[in-house]
Parts: sequence; structure tokens; C-alpha cells
Amino acid sequence: IRSDGLPDHKPGRFPNRGNPNSISTQDYSFRVRLHPDKAASPTPLGHQNFGVALNGVPFDPLTAEYWNRDRRSGWNVEAMSGAMNLGLDRHNAHVQPNGAYHYHAVPTGLIEKFPYRDRPAMIGYAADGFPIYGPYGYSDPANRQSAMVQLRASYRVKRGERPSGPGGAYDGTYVQDYEYVPGAGDLDACNGRDGVMPEFPGGTYYYVITAAYPFIPRCWMGTPDGSFSRGRAGQGMRQERGQGMGQGMGQEMGHGRGRGAGHDSWGQDSAMGPG
Repeated sequence: IRSDGLPDHKPGRFPNRGNPNSISTQDYSFRVRLHPDKAASPTPLGHQNFGVALNGVPFDPLTAEYWNRDRRSGWNVEAMSGAMNLGLDRHNAHVQPNGAYHYHAVPTGLIEKFPYRDRPAMIGYAADGFPIYGPYGYSDPANRQSAMVQLRASYRVKRGERPSGPGGAYDGTYVQDYEYVPGAGDLDACNGRDGVMPEFPGGTYYYVITAAYPFIPRCWMGTPDGSFSRGRAGQGMRQERGQGMGQGMGQEMGHGRGRGAGHDSWGQDSAMGPG
């Protein structure tokens, strides 16, 4: 999958108060399996791209920001928490120091090109080759005639107080504030499930970009390709704002495709609030 990394929708204004970087053309070359299989156990995401949207923009949910600017603390700031101004635009995206525009949650400008509330919208591929869909899907994953609903993740904010680092009550500021609760929603720990889809009438495993945490999945059920790792696919080192801020395919995917749809708000319109 080759891409210049430029979105097929109008991005927000960059640089901005929360993000000092300008968007620039990238030279991505990703590989995914044509016929992916589930692995024996999930693979944690780590700080790398989860996948790539159909318009060639990476899905990259984690941040470089940690509590007290200390990566060793283990308390990683959640981009969509609103606890820090990371300069996200209305598409839940911003820019890395190397000019790479990337999504942290539902890609508003892309998904609006599809009738996503009436029909599941396939919006990308994960690094393991399984498809990625928008937040609406069939109420019965085995029945394409069932009603369309907004799919729910199975994560919640932990109860109680943090045992180290920033201390205080869990409130969603940090990735580590969340826990997976089997059966709490429609999706598994990797924000996916098995089912039929318009592109896969015989069924497939697929991931969902949800409107609530984890937004973009934080693990893979299959085996991710190394081309999505940091330092590969024309990418530079991972850093959101230039400093710690913290508390076989051959398919061209240059500028996307889709059809018009209505609008939903999936995140903040510009900045994410004061840090």
C-alpha cells in the first residue's frame, strides 16, 4: 500500500496552538496480508501505527506524552482524554514533527464520505491485514439484514485510585486508567469481532473505530507486518509535538474514495482543552 499521507478531506489548520507542525508529503509503503489469520494470542500495539485508512493516512492512537515527562513512569497520556492540548482538528488528527498527518480516533472527514449509519463503512486496513470499519455495524454480527447500531467498546475507566505516578482517582487522563471488561460492549479486547460485512458476505474478523475508548484498537488479533513499525514506511521517530509534554499488494491508496453522508461529532473540533 503506497501513500503520500495526505488526507482526501480538508484538514484543520496546522501549525496551531497545540501542535507546531506543518503537514507535509510522506512516502509510505505498507504491506498487509491478503488472507490474514488470527494468531494464538493478541499482539499489543506499542507506539506504532495500528493501520492505514483508505485515504492513505495512518491510524496512530498513542501519544509520546507521559506523566511528569517520564516515559519510565508508565503513565501514558490518552490523546482523546481532553487533559492536554495536542492540537487535534475536527477529524481527530494532528501532525508529527516530520509532517505526518495521522488519526487518533474516528476520521470524521473520511467517514462522512460514506452512508455509514445505513451500511457498515470499511475505512481501512490494520497492520495484520484485517479490515477496519467505522463505528456503526449490524446489531447481529451474523445477519446483514439486522438493524444498524453504533457499536460499543468493552472498556471502562477503572474504579479507585492510581497506585503510583500521578495518583488521584482514575479519570481517563491516561491509557492506564482503562480496563477491558469482557461482555461490557459489542467488541473484544482488540475492539473487533467476527461477522459478515458487505465486502465479506462469508464472514471475517474486523476491527471497529469506536466513539469511545479505545477509539482505535490497541492490539492486533493477527500478525502485524513490520512495515507499520517506527522507522519504517518513510516515518521518523515517534514524537507528537517535538518534545515530551507531560503529565503482496500493489494497491495505490493515495486520496481515498467514498460517498456522501451526514455528520456526527466524534471528538473535539480543534484543540482538546487546557493541559
